[in-house]
Amino acid sequence: MSVSEGRRRPPPARGQRSEPRGRRSSGGSGAEADQQTLWVRRGIALGAAILIVILLVLIVNSCLGSRKDSAFRDYASNVRSLVSGSQEVSNRLFATLSKPGSADALDIQTQVNAQRVDAEQLLQRAKSTDHPGELNAANDWLVTALQFRSDAIAKIADRLPTALGQKGRQPAINSIAGQMQALLASDVIYLQRTIPALNDAYDKRNISERFPLVRFLPSLDWLDPAKVSDNLSKLSGSAGKPTTPGPHGTGLQGVTAQPAGVALTDTGVNRIPLTNQLAFDVKVQNQGQSEETDVGVSLTIQNSKKIAVNQTIARIAAGATETVSIPLTQKPATGAVGTMTVNVAPVPGEGTKDNNKASYQVVFAGG
Repeated sequence: MSVSEGRRRPPPARGQRSEPRGRRSSGGSGAEADQQTLWVRRGIALGAAILIVILLVLIVNSCLGSRKDSAFRDYASNVRSLVSGSQEVSNRLFATLSKPGSADALDIQTQVNAQRVDAEQLLQRAKSTDHPGELNAANDWLVTALQFRSDAIAKIADRLPTALGQKGRQPAINSIAGQMQALLASDVIYLQRTIPALNDAYDKRNISERFPLVRFLPSLDWLDPAKVSDNLSKLSGSAGKPTTPGPHGTGLQGVTAQPAGVALTDTGVNRIPLTNQLAFDVKVQNQGQSEETDVGVSLTIQNSKKIAVNQTIARIAAGATETVSIPLTQKPATGAVGTMTVNVAPVPGEGTKDNNKASYQVVFAGG
């Protein structure tokens, strides 16, 4: 018997299956290969799913970002449209209040009421304009500015018939001048609050949009009751027509600081003691041939801050002189030389107005 035959394995016992060679060594490694292949396939599927999710998120974010950018641009266009419409209202309002025409007081009031309606419509548009949440602050400021304008125009329209008449004219003019302060406030809100808020929001979004830097109030002169009176007196059918024949006119006769009794001069600097009871007595003469009523007198102090005060003389007989006391509503700055201007509003039919106004250099001490 050969060596190889001696090493042969014994035949399997009866009933026992013969197992092919190599099955024991290869069975375990095949199962492990199948399991590894399964995990690889699962990993690939999971990675593909994650990639799809990421791509979907990027696509959705891109769509949302594009939609928001579009909303920003649409709102910028709406703001420019609102501001343009408001400027048109301003142009028509001040043309109505300053250009002579053939309309009577009620016709002029009707025109201003039409402008009030336009201003109110612009306000409602601003309130209902869709915009991204990042623009809430800017839109709130814009609405506030337009609200000031709408309210002021409504009050101006309400006071116009009286301001264009005879009885109670000067208080009505003072009230209209006060509403000009509201229009000035609307400009401050728009330029100092709305525009910066808009620019900040658009810069953060990296969107280049610019907004008009315009003012509703065309001139600060409109803050002066005398300017308002002068313009309204030019309107046909208004207070520019005297109720009695003959010359009409007033003249400023002098100003005295009380309680110190300092009579102001227009040469040199007037030194005025500052007290809690500080007031200025203004003498006004009726230089016409008819009694004048509701004569307005305004006093303005300008040094480091501005103070403006108005009073009314109820009536002045022809040729008579009346004195009105004008107390200061706030304390002026001390130590700095400023200018005080006193102005008597022209009466209906007044021709010469050069003697209605005087300016003084003043400095306040003490207090």
